[in-house]
Amino acid sequence: MGSESSGSGVECFWGNLKDHPRCPHGPTLLFGKRENGEIKQHFACSACRDRKLCAFYLEKTDKLTKIQKTTWQTESRKFSLQYDHRKYFLRLNEILSERPENRGFCHTCGRLVFIGEIHKHKDHDSITGITNEELKNPTKILKPLSNPKKEAQYMFSEKATADVVDLLIKAGAKHVLCIGAPRIHEYISKNHEEMTSLLLDFDGRYHNFFGPLSFCWYNLFNHHFFSEEAREVFRDFLTQDNGTNVFLVCDPPFGGRVEFMSQTIKSITDSHRVWNKLETDTLKIFFIFPYFMESIMQNKSNPRGVEGGLKDLQMSDYKVDYENHPLFVTGSSGRKYGSPVRIFTNVSLNLLKLPGDGYKWCKRCDKWVASENKHCKLCKSCTSKDGRRYRHCKICNRCVKPTWKHCDKCQRCVLEKHACGIKPKITGECFKCSRTDHIAKDCPGEKLPKKRKTPADGSPKKKKRKLEGVSVKKSTPLTKKYLKNLSLKNTN
Repeated sequence: MGSESSGSGVECFWGNLKDHPRCPHGPTLLFGKRENGEIKQHFACSACRDRKLCAFYLEKTDKLTKIQKTTWQTESRKFSLQYDHRKYFLRLNEILSERPENRGFCHTCGRLVFIGEIHKHKDHDSITGITNEELKNPTKILKPLSNPKKEAQYMFSEKATADVVDLLIKAGAKHVLCIGAPRIHEYISKNHEEMTSLLLDFDGRYHNFFGPLSFCWYNLFNHHFFSEEAREVFRDFLTQDNGTNVFLVCDPPFGGRVEFMSQTIKSITDSHRVWNKLETDTLKIFFIFPYFMESIMQNKSNPRGVEGGLKDLQMSDYKVDYENHPLFVTGSSGRKYGSPVRIFTNVSLNLLKLPGDGYKWCKRCDKWVASENKHCKLCKSCTSKDGRRYRHCKICNRCVKPTWKHCDKCQRCVLEKHACGIKPKITGECFKCSRTDHIAKDCPGEKLPKKRKTPADGSPKKKKRKLEGVSVKKSTPLTKKYLKNLSLKNTN
């Protein structure tokens, strides 16, 4: 798979995950690093970027020894058996039968406890007095996980949650698969009895609060369920009502690689089509991701020639706010130009009626856009992306950020204060031609001389000739009536 990577220069490769070696977090993923013009590939954990958290590492050309296989199988079994979902569900019902003052939750252990058990957790971080409302909406009491190398959690604001669900309903959603989106799952379960929702999440603490039919312990990056029962629940959910009106909402870790997430989304879409015996893909997707990842998603998500997944999703102007991240907020307390997070979807954008506050309808684009997004007549679209009003550069023939200016030396629009001639370090392949000595913006194939436009039938343009100061086409019939009218005009 071609890629245009940056930073570490690590490249990612799709593959048949059933053939990959496994660690406690499911099938490992295939990575590669370019050294001296060659790519050295290796398998590593899908969930942890720090080998201190999961030490699995295997060169593609190597094989695990029998002892290593046995060791990893034991570790995997131990990891998956730490939660018995049925026992947790029975305990939840027992907790619900108690009064709020007799309920507790230990953040250190990640478990619901009775007040009579709280003495066993006296040195732990624990709380008591949990209400029914909090039991049904655990994101109100759970502390967000904050390890950026494993699982970092940011929760939708109340307004964003209500807005996203409203968009789902208006788009026709009846069954919503929530991947890493517990707030959406909670909101639907509480406020919309006519809808069904299933939460897939890597956070095992949700075993305490949701039953086996509403929560599955799941790894997004390798499409791995930690129990066969969860996999069956997932299949039953996708096939209800013959797969009609099923939507997928995914709020992934923003530091995750789009290649693997795209493969997972494509796998779910394909399963939905095959299991329901559909001729085309009808699964609708809401993928929550920063606007500046749009180009990466379009160019890098899939191997060349492979459609589906994240590649063909369109970006909506809706700004998704989070309550526990200072940059992902719209308003005085957040980023100056609003949250940079958007909804990427395969739902037609003219069907997504965005809220009245901060958004407007563009007749020319036939869709709802942000209020600051001005339609460009030259680009023939509303071009702003980051919350500011873009301006058109006639030399580049495209709209750019308002703080950018055209640099004749660099032959492109850049920040006014910049160093000319400095090119980014190339660690991957060009999106367009797969060469490794340039990036897509500098691709020679994009700088071919423009050809003259000719009519569709291939005939040359018709020349014009002048008659008494008036331009007349050769094909114009010079009748007596026409010449008489022309002479009268000249006389007047």
